[in-house]
Amino acid sequence: MITVHHLNDSRSQRVLWALEELGLPYEIRHHARDAATRLAPPELKAIHPLGKSPVIEHEGQVVFESGAILDYLSRRCADGRLAPPAASPEY
Repeated sequence: MITVHHLNDSRSQRVLWALEELGLPYEIRHHARDAATRLAPPELKAIHPLGKSPVIEHEGQVVFESGAILDYLSRRCADGRLAPPAASPEY
């Protein structure tokens, strides 16, 4: 199971789209920004020291930044469905 840490007004949506496209099971942990400071709550900072989102947890790994997460999902979970092999001309 993949856990997605979602912070309102973040780039988490693109990770959710990828998970839906791949048909992977996941759960969402919602986090809300402080209304006055717009900063992440302490619960998210416990996972990512800067309080950034999105963050996923999968098989003991913590991955953050949407581009890195999409690359991780493509390489680890997509079984070649999202990108051609790196050594191929299609890549």
